[in-house]
Amino acid sequence: MKTIATIEGVPIKESDSGRVEYRAKAAIDADGANGQHGKQAAYMRGNKGSDYLANGGMGTDKNGNVVVAQSWAKNIVIMNPATGRPKEFPGGIIASKTTYRHRDKAENDPAAYVDSETVPYCVVPPVIRQKTKGIVLGCRARMTNTLTGQSVEGPVADIGPRTKIGELSIAAARAIGIPSSPRTGGTVDRIVFYEIFPGEAFDGYELQPA
Repeated sequence: MKTIATIEGVPIKESDSGRVEYRAKAAIDADGANGQHGKQAAYMRGNKGSDYLANGGMGTDKNGNVVVAQSWAKNIVIMNPATGRPKEFPGGIIASKTTYRHRDKAENDPAAYVDSETVPYCVVPPVIRQKTKGIVLGCRARMTNTLTGQSVEGPVADIGPRTKIGELSIAAARAIGIPSSPRTGGTVDRIVFYEIFPGEAFDGYELQPA
């Protein structure tokens, strides 16, 4: 095993076979939860989603419209070019994006992104994508709660910040017994063992190099 990077004190190790592993905390990523499977959307008008608008870099104006509060929000939600604000979909949903997009759907379709509520996915920092030989986005990942032994597999569906590590979807957290609320859930303890298999597509997903 070799260490390819260390983030937040967590060494990221790569085996000779190309498998990547690390043990880290579990922050909850709600991105892609757009109500596309009849479940709760992450972001909604009136701050009624499963996650706080502020966590997505958004806020509201005096008329209750959802607006961009942090410039990076424009990269994670579908924007309305006519208003310069996040686009509001039926039911007050503000659709968020994952790095992985289903290529058979348009970029402005909320269903194009991986639903955090129903898909157990993994989020990795950019360095894993940059320093491993196999394609990471869409590849198989396994997340294990080392305290209980509960484990779940899913795709790598999102690329997170370069300075943070240890993030999974609502569905993944739920599957391995981690508090799954994007507002109050997750764990700061390094109890989740992450295994990434670059170049090995997760069932039903394509490997996406970019």
